[in-house]
Amino acid sequence: MPTSNLRDKINAKEVEPLLPIEKKLIGFSLGLGIVLLVILIAVNHFVPIKL
Repeated sequence: MPTSNLRDKINAKEVEPLLPIEKKLIGFSLGLGIVLLVILIAVNHFVPIKL
């Protein structure tokens, strides 16, 4: 299969909208990541590692 045909097929593919459950999972993952990052920063601030 030539590369130009592959590119045409990839570019011609329609974009599907996200499902509501996918939006919830993305939000949950981002929220959890931010909360864990804040916890890590707080722990590092109050209990710094001393070498």
